[in-house]
This record gives sequence, structure tokens and C-alpha cells, in this order.
Amino acid sequence: MERLDVALHGLCQPLTVLQCRLAMGEMIGEPDAMLEAIRESLKECVRLNQMVGTMRTMLQHMMVDANEKSIG
Repeated sequence: MERLDVALHGLCQPLTVLQCRLAMGEMIGEPDAMLEAIRESLKECVRLNQMVGTMRTMLQHMMVDANEKSIG
């Protein structure tokens, strides 16, 4: 569970960056600033997807471990 907590914390970082980049692009209000914010936000989306994949893998391992303990 501790590893899952760390992974969830890691998930919050790119979400915060994503939110800030989009907010800054909106505040500047220029088309180039919004395009840059979108480009950078898309990179953060890749990081988010990677973190979710890591969390899924952790959860699968935890479920297998729990099943093995209940059987054995």
C-alpha cells in the first residue's frame, strides 16, 4: 500500500504542472502562448498515462500477492 501511496503522490505532480501550464497560457491570452501550453500539457499527459500504468501494475502485483496468501 505504501508503494501505491507514493505512486498516487507521483500522479499529483504532473496534474499540477498540467493545470499550471494551461492556466498560464490562458492568462497570457496570446495564441502562441496557448499553443505552447497545449504542447507542454500533452507531454504531461504522457507522464500521467505512464504513472497510471505503473499504478495498475502495482495493483495487479498486490492482488496476486493477496491471492497467494489466501491460498497458501
